[in-house]
Amino acid sequence: MGLALLLAGLSARAHLVRNTAVILDIGESSVHAEIQMPLDQLALALTRSFSAVPAEVMRERAAELPAYVREHFGASTPEGQPFSVEVGSIGVQRVEDGDCLVAHVTLRPPQGGSSRAFTLTDTLVLHQVMNHRALVSVRRDFHSALFGEGQEMLGAVSPQSPSLVIDRTHGSWWTGFRGVFLLGTRHIAEGTDHLLFLLVLLLPAPLLARTGRWREADRLRASLGRILWVVTAFTVGHSLTLAAAALGVLRLPSQPVEVLIAVSILVSAVHAVRPLFPGRERFVAAAFGLVHGLAFATVLAGQGFDSWALALSILGFNLGIEAMQAAVVVLVLPWLLLWSRAPGFTVLRITGAGVGGAAACGWIIERAFDVSTPLGTWVEAASGHAWAGLIVLATVALGMYAARGPGTSWGVRAGPRHEAAPSPASDPGRYAPADGAPTRNRASRPEPPGVAARLR
Repeated sequence: MGLALLLAGLSARAHLVRNTAVILDIGESSVHAEIQMPLDQLALALTRSFSAVPAEVMRERAAELPAYVREHFGASTPEGQPFSVEVGSIGVQRVEDGDCLVAHVTLRPPQGGSSRAFTLTDTLVLHQVMNHRALVSVRRDFHSALFGEGQEMLGAVSPQSPSLVIDRTHGSWWTGFRGVFLLGTRHIAEGTDHLLFLLVLLLPAPLLARTGRWREADRLRASLGRILWVVTAFTVGHSLTLAAAALGVLRLPSQPVEVLIAVSILVSAVHAVRPLFPGRERFVAAAFGLVHGLAFATVLAGQGFDSWALALSILGFNLGIEAMQAAVVVLVLPWLLLWSRAPGFTVLRITGAGVGGAAACGWIIERAFDVSTPLGTWVEAASGHAWAGLIVLATVALGMYAARGPGTSWGVRAGPRHEAAPSPASDPGRYAPADGAPTRNRASRPEPPGVAARLR
């Protein structure tokens, strides 16, 4: 009975053993490794118990840990030449369900070596704890289109097999460029606040502002030109700050940036109701683009790409953003232009601006004061039905345009129709003389004497 209990306890302990995680970021000239070692397992490897207080671990072993990591963790080329090992920060962090000692290590290949083909060796815990494993994965690799959103598992090392051969030569720059392009499109497609800003900005685009109010629909060419200016200005603005922030030239905390994005939606919603800056929309769009670019850059921040990969990432990500924005404009704008030349567009404009303004207020409160509101949740839920909303918009716009009165033209501003004055050619009956009335014409009218003399 006692032996059974002992075996059960050992079995339970075996199932509770936590493994080391080795997470790799593959660069063009180096490999960054984040090593997460469970404290209890590392204590067994060091043949010493760690204190229950994780902070004391660093005080007790701070001086010897870098040398310990260099001794038990490294890489080599397929020919056996060792990589250089640079140990960065080491600290205790809470990872999932336990405390880990997290070490950041940079591996650099020797002259002629490659950071994409090497053998990784890890005996940090394995040299003493025989039932331990280290799970190795890749988190970032531009050539394989991995950008930190997930991890690709490569394999595991064990006391019996402490080395793992890693070959990442199958990737290419085109795979990475295509991946970061799709990342940009997905960032806009899933970014409800960016989409809402763009849609609210489009609402008054087909209209003319007169005497502080939105009036009739403008000429089609003028509307398209104004929209092109606004979208281009927004693109230039966010491209500048995206590049500056991704290169590390410009850094701002994320909270004020997120609040300012919500403010930009609110201002655009008010402008859609009543023109705040008529004729200057492109300048305002450029200013708001600067703010949105800072938010876009958070996706590329911390990727650790080398210079050329970073340049391709900025270009591909920005093009992906532009492609998705252009798709939104192409899908939505025709129906706004069509409806703006038919009755009921004011209802759509005011309703859309109201929804955008309410969502913006909710986001401002949430992001500024770190509280939750039902408005933000409701908008996020509604964004999941975007295609249904587009179908409804197209159907209603077509119906309203088909039911409009005669005379609305794509090339002429829509306005009140005035009945043309009838002419003798168009209505001869109206101008025919009554029975018995003399016919008056210029030829039978006598000329004054002075006029006749001048004519002769």
